[in-house]
Amino acid sequence: MFRSVLMLAAVLSLPATAAEPTPAPAAAKTFVFNDPNGRDTVMFVLDAPLEVINGLSNQVKGRVEVKGQKASGRFQVPVVSIKTGNDTRDGHLRNDRWLDAAKSPDIIFEFKDVALPAPLANAKPVTVKAKGSFTVHGVTREEPVEVTATYLQETAETKHRAAGELLRVRAKFQLPLESYGIQRTEALVLKVGEKADVTVDAWGSTQFKP
Repeated sequence: MFRSVLMLAAVLSLPATAAEPTPAPAAAKTFVFNDPNGRDTVMFVLDAPLEVINGLSNQVKGRVEVKGQKASGRFQVPVVSIKTGNDTRDGHLRNDRWLDAAKSPDIIFEFKDVALPAPLANAKPVTVKAKGSFTVHGVTREEPVEVTATYLQETAETKHRAAGELLRVRAKFQLPLESYGIQRTEALVLKVGEKADVTVDAWGSTQFKP
């Protein structure tokens, strides 16, 4: 009996085991999209019975903030940066019936608090299907978007692309032209499709300047 009491006293005198520390939430990361070498691409295709029009811009500006498993961001592409391979057609693209570059100089895409299926991990793509807000020709609408984001920690190899931690964003979506007030005249119905199929491939860095 005396021995049991001594053992109990010894146990009670031991220091309490420290609780496991709660992992600190991952710090927010902000990636700026403004490649000084102009290597980002936004491409669209207008597929119509009599003609296929391809457009391209290499000017993408924006930022994405990732906090935990949520992402928010904003991108813009200047209308005047879009080229179709035909100067006359480029001029039509900028007029008030089309993208109206004078009043709406940028095409804008915004999203907020989009849930990621997993935290960003080095070189592991994360694909998200969500809705984003597009502003085209002065009209703002929500559209479904599919985005694949790949986070890359800075290494000697990634520095060949750009300094800093990188985020590659690839996206695809469709924009219905008439929903944005873009007029297809009767003469153009057979030459211009009803919607634009758009793809994006852009790189952000924690060290790019806005």
